[in-house]
Amino acid sequence: MKRLQTVFVLTLAVLAISSLAQAKDLKVLFLGDNGHHQPRARFAQLEPVMRGKGIKLDYTDTVADLNEETLSDYDAVALYANIDVIEKAPADALLDYVASGKGFIPIHCATYCFRNDERIVALMGGQFQRHGTGTFRTELVRAEHPIMRGFGGFESWDETYVHHKHNEKNRTVLAFRVDDEGREPWTWVRTHGKGRVFYTAWGHDHRTFGNIGFLNLMERGIRWAAGDDPATAGEYMKDIAFPVPEMTKPGVGAKPF
Repeated sequence: MKRLQTVFVLTLAVLAISSLAQAKDLKVLFLGDNGHHQPRARFAQLEPVMRGKGIKLDYTDTVADLNEETLSDYDAVALYANIDVIEKAPADALLDYVASGKGFIPIHCATYCFRNDERIVALMGGQFQRHGTGTFRTELVRAEHPIMRGFGGFESWDETYVHHKHNEKNRTVLAFRVDDEGREPWTWVRTHGKGRVFYTAWGHDHRTFGNIGFLNLMERGIRWAAGDDPATAGEYMKDIAFPVPEMTKPGVGAKPF
């Protein structure tokens, strides 16, 4: 009996070691710049949270790092910057990288980057056009999408982005910002070749980057783009909007209240 117990314990140990050996942190190259969105400061908010979730972020502000040799070490590239121009070599490298099956995560101001290359604009799925500001929450759709399962949304102050040059090919919108002007696509995903793109317009400053709901959404988006399971991020249903019940309309001929 003791021998069987020993074998059982050893088997469990081997399985546990095997599982740990197979576990692999996701690696993401985070491309920023020295612009007014302060990518280094936003990276400093995001990096320790993602590290605790098994996602390793490395920061760079060098566009030339978008090359085959450097990118081969990463599962995805995140972009949060205001870099207007990209040369053909790094643009080609990024497009080939994503098409090969890797992930691309443009965040907020990223959709105003690399405007000289329409291929990159199309890869992102749209381009920033203008904005106001405000405190709001988005209308979530596509509840069946892996990124949206178990996600209840959040409220934050942010810039109210409006986009143009929308590329709806292979694009699925996951959330809209709704106001008097209509429903603005806000968070979406795309496929490009074998790869995946996750974009959200959230993220102007520390207020959104410090929001637990945003951090949960970012983990979900990163994992999905990198081909991992977004459910690993765990449910986030703490900030669901309270459903306001409709008022009962007064009956015909009722006296004023």
